[in-house]
Amino acid sequence: MKTRFNSTLISALVVSVCLITFIPGSLRFASTWRELYFETPSFKENNLLMPLRFCSLGIELIGLIVLWTGYRRKERWAWVVMLIVLLFFVFPLNVLELLLDMQTPSFAWSAWFQGIREGYLPSIWMAVGVLDFMVMLVALLLPVKAFFFRSVSSSAVLPQDEDNVSSTGPK
Repeated sequence: MKTRFNSTLISALVVSVCLITFIPGSLRFASTWRELYFETPSFKENNLLMPLRFCSLGIELIGLIVLWTGYRRKERWAWVVMLIVLLFFVFPLNVLELLLDMQTPSFAWSAWFQGIREGYLPSIWMAVGVLDFMVMLVALLLPVKAFFFRSVSSSAVLPQDEDNVSSTGPK
């Protein structure tokens, strides 16, 4: 049995795994729905994590549904939806904070890498987020040719010039 390289299937699998890795964090904060406030000794703060994580769960589920319906059938709208999910959901969550930190004069790449090496959790989380974004970006760009540069199939009806049409009757 011969297996074919299917870039759309590989892309859908990789992006699905990446989206599924977001679900536990979303569930953790969405499960705080009974707590209206986070209380500290000096003040009360509204629980804004809960509605945001319910929105995140919705976007993750929409992404998975689009991946396994339209994306697998190589429909262009599905690729555009996944690009929107990547740019407006994954990018701000994972990469934007690092880019904003890089703008400060106190940011040092060596300190960031040292934090990763020494097990400093914020540095590790930031690195995992950037890696997750990059993997999803590569996986999304992998099948671009299948979505936008498809060859015309032989069964498609092509419009023909009147000059090239052979007719049996008089003109």
